[in-house]
Amino acid sequence: MNAKDLETLKASVDRVVKIISCDGESLLAKVVLVSEEDDDVIYELVATSRESQYEKFDEQPAYAIDFKNIESVEAVAPVPPKTSPDTTGPTGKPAKQEVVWRELD
Repeated sequence: MNAKDLETLKASVDRVVKIISCDGESLLAKVVLVSEEDDDVIYELVATSRESQYEKFDEQPAYAIDFKNIESVEAVAPVPPKTSPDTTGPTGKPAKQEVVWRELD
């Protein structure tokens, strides 16, 4: 991880970033806290390339990763969902939309 990655993390608190770990795992994480004192990031897992290593919970748990275990960090942004005026749920209200994430340039 370099200084630019640290700045990206600090600017992304309460936002989603893509983290590539030194062991090759790729994950989308919502940054909760960046601690320069402890040299780590606390995050909520959104998605991972190694889903089998994470236990399933009813509530979203927080995880930590040390700076030394981060290869790179990229900011990502939500892409507005495509909507159709006739897309409705069972109550007649608009159906729930899925959010898709994309990398920022």
